[in-house]
Amino acid sequence: MVSRSLIALSSKLSTSSITNATKTKTPKHVPLTGLFAVNKPSGITSTTILDHLQHVCKRNQSHPLVKGVLEVDGSKRAQKRGLVKIGHGGTLDPLARGIVVVGMGTGCKKLHNMSGSSKVYIAEARLGYSSTTLDSTGSLVDQKPTDHITKERLLDTLQAFKGEISQTPPLYSALNMDGKRLYDYAREGIPLPREIPSRKVQIHGLDLLSYPDEVTVPDPCLQAFGFQLDTDFSDASVGDSPVVNSCDNVTLRGDENDIQEEQKSFRPKKFSDPTLTDPTHIPIPPPTIGDNSLYFHIRVHCSSGTYIRTLIADIASHLGTVGLMTDLLRVEQSGYRLGGPATLEVRECEDLEKVEDAIQAGNRIWDERTRQHQE
Repeated sequence: MVSRSLIALSSKLSTSSITNATKTKTPKHVPLTGLFAVNKPSGITSTTILDHLQHVCKRNQSHPLVKGVLEVDGSKRAQKRGLVKIGHGGTLDPLARGIVVVGMGTGCKKLHNMSGSSKVYIAEARLGYSSTTLDSTGSLVDQKPTDHITKERLLDTLQAFKGEISQTPPLYSALNMDGKRLYDYAREGIPLPREIPSRKVQIHGLDLLSYPDEVTVPDPCLQAFGFQLDTDFSDASVGDSPVVNSCDNVTLRGDENDIQEEQKSFRPKKFSDPTLTDPTHIPIPPPTIGDNSLYFHIRVHCSSGTYIRTLIADIASHLGTVGLMTDLLRVEQSGYRLGGPATLEVRECEDLEKVEDAIQAGNRIWDERTRQHQE
């Protein structure tokens, strides 16, 4: 016969187990932190976006979002200087614009997965000229004819670059070699300790969005994303020439504006490229009627580590000429898309309520991405 004391002890242990189980299942309150994206304008660095967000948080430390991030952090940076933990998941060159994935608070731990993810770009290429930086900000290096190039040859070349390819990163890049950035070697005129090693990258998709043959109608997404098209196709009939490879048309929320004009309380450090102040710098000639240029736009879905500048230069070489990049837009990175609910314009970062909404949407994207990878 079981004694009353044993029954009481058993009941107590059972109640304790239920209570502990309930405590385990009930998650502790975690401040709203995570991932979202910002549409970076051309002409500023990716770090400027972080500086701007840090400035907004510094001015709004009583906001629940900022307080929560600082409380969870607990570092000297947070406690003594009032600086939130913030980072980005992949830099964009100052010339480039578009998606920069931002991590705030505990979301920073997820950023290493972002930098290694695939990305989608739209790029404008100019064949006939090459530069030191492989884009329009560099110094003129060479000039070659383009009149032998046809749309058919270009399409065949794009097809040849799909799949796994070998690519050598450009000299003007942020890659490290012996503790020094490659672009620092270039700007200081210091020889590299060794050759830049090539790498394997994956081109998942490579589509032609425009070609200046006065027949091909540019993809409508180019106008939606703010690309400048020299030729007016407004009277062209889409039925005569189908749009090439639609780009999932997206209407952006608001125009791209300069931070300095919008945020009077924030003065970002102005980016200055030493190549432009170099007395030996030879600027790329502007486009003129009848010049040697051939412009076209491509959509690139690629793996992490792919340099679009290098891709365009390699395409040009394959076509028997030279080329450079004149505009670049990152449209998507790991589900974070321009025009999506998790993406903010720079001016919207002033409103921490909108930042919270973007983080909520961004966390849903992250959770869905994690679920798909587990299946």
